[in-house]
Amino acid sequence: MKSIILYCFVILFSSFTFAQQIKYAGTHSPNPEVLKLMERDAEIFDKYKEVSVRDSLRKEIISPEYFYHGIDGKSIDIEGLTKRQTKNQFQLLEEEVLSETLYQYENSAILVYTVKLKIKDKGKIHDRYRSNLMVFSKENGEWKIISDIVGQDPSN
Repeated sequence: MKSIILYCFVILFSSFTFAQQIKYAGTHSPNPEVLKLMERDAEIFDKYKEVSVRDSLRKEIISPEYFYHGIDGKSIDIEGLTKRQTKNQFQLLEEEVLSETLYQYENSAILVYTVKLKIKDKGKIHDRYRSNLMVFSKENGEWKIISDIVGQDPSN
């Protein structure tokens, strides 16, 4: 019965949340709590464009040890991310997820995904193609986002 519910949840989740088909790998089946966490994070990004509001809502789903690793090669915490993107007047204008693979393990999960973005940063609009990574871990019995790692644009 549990596997039927999980299967239905995965099908519904991938149909409504993502334009493409999410792939699964790793040693365990996709954890429904991880999928729900991914969905909540995507909801926050879709609904809340103001960086400070977005990040304040994400605090409930991220680890106290969360870090963001951007294309500048520097890791910062959520407060640093909020401060930097607010200063730069960052706005996510459009996002298209091109591919996603969730690697599910017992107490950790890794989401590798590629996206096409249109962003506004420091007053200029940019089109970007990025390969990103999100790390999830179970902390005190609850799944949390540990890190967002943003890759650089490909050289070609």
